[in-house]
Amino acid sequence: MTPIGEYIRYLVISRLAKGPATVDELNSVVEDAVRRLGVNYNWRIWPELVKREVAFDGNTAKLTERGRWVAAVGLKAMARYVQRTLGRVTLAL
Repeated sequence: MTPIGEYIRYLVISRLAKGPATVDELNSVVEDAVRRLGVNYNWRIWPELVKREVAFDGNTAKLTERGRWVAAVGLKAMARYVQRTLGRVTLAL
């Protein structure tokens, strides 16, 4: 996965770790993040990037069991990787 894809995964999983969110809210978070990076990246593919970690119920997204595990165990490692590879990103939502 590319560093930008991992950054998107980080943003979505960390947001959903706080509770369910609408798909529109997550679209906005991801689109804003990609625009701030100033790169040409198709941000609309984010559901495919988190298909094992996020379950969709209509217009609502929530973490799966695997997603909760990644949020609990893997977010710090993801953050270190993203900061090391992209450097200029803001990891807080």
